[in-house]
Amino acid sequence: MERESRAGKYGRFLSVLVNYTLDKKDSKYRSRFVKELKKYSFRPRIEGEPRHEGCVFELEGLIELNLENPEHFARVVKEGIHLMYQKRTSARVFDSLLDNL
Repeated sequence: MERESRAGKYGRFLSVLVNYTLDKKDSKYRSRFVKELKKYSFRPRIEGEPRHEGCVFELEGLIELNLENPEHFARVVKEGIHLMYQKRTSARVFDSLLDNL
């Protein structure tokens, strides 16, 4: 059996938190959450390079968090993954999260 990576374990545990919230919602909420989550960009940005679609500030324009809005919830989760800065690590966390949802 392959040893679970640190990023994989974080993604698995993050999915427990996400599932805890999603279990209290209907299937339409879950599908909207996953649809928004899949908009995540894995394109890295090199220092000094201008902003592009890989340089996303997910919480920009969001004044208050409304957990009844699945897109808000997904944007908060994506922002946490973006803050890792290393896109390969972000990808491992993201894959583990989706695998465990």
